[in-house]
Amino acid sequence: MKNMNYRKKIGSQRGMTLIVGLIMVLLMTVVGMAAIRGSGMQELMAGNMRDRNLAFQSAEAALREGEEVLTGATIPAFDNTVTGYYAAIDGSTSTGYWDTYNWDAGSVRTDIGVKKVASQPQFVIEEVVSTTTINAADGSAVDFASSLDTEDTVFYRVTGRAEGGTADAVVILQSTYKR
Repeated sequence: MKNMNYRKKIGSQRGMTLIVGLIMVLLMTVVGMAAIRGSGMQELMAGNMRDRNLAFQSAEAALREGEEVLTGATIPAFDNTVTGYYAAIDGSTSTGYWDTYNWDAGSVRTDIGVKKVASQPQFVIEEVVSTTTINAADGSAVDFASSLDTEDTVFYRVTGRAEGGTADAVVILQSTYKR
């Protein structure tokens, strides 16, 4: 009789455990796929950040190279005859000008050997302002004697451009240099 009751119970089962088990496996698969997709996206973001950081550091190196030219005893003429060294360029202060600038034809490409970048950084130097200043003592009025002590001050804008590990990561930086 026991055996018959057991068979009756087995025969009355409808497979709910199988359905619940399959739903649980489906939910675990969805969660696993979301985790894989999320980690893949994080890996892409980390790669892009590394690429951008390489471009930024390389652009900084280009600025330093341009500023190094300006610290020399003699500097090139800024009369638009030497590539990369110009008098103030019309429109160069507007937003987006340097994005469309012909960097290959109008800049100095450095040879500093930055590793793991798509191309070596470039720079352009512009002579933007030349003024004569009067050197007066701090807090003092300008008198005749101090007006005789004048100094020519020239400002330069150094613009550096660099690519990261790929040509898609581009950084353009500027600095102003007083000489």
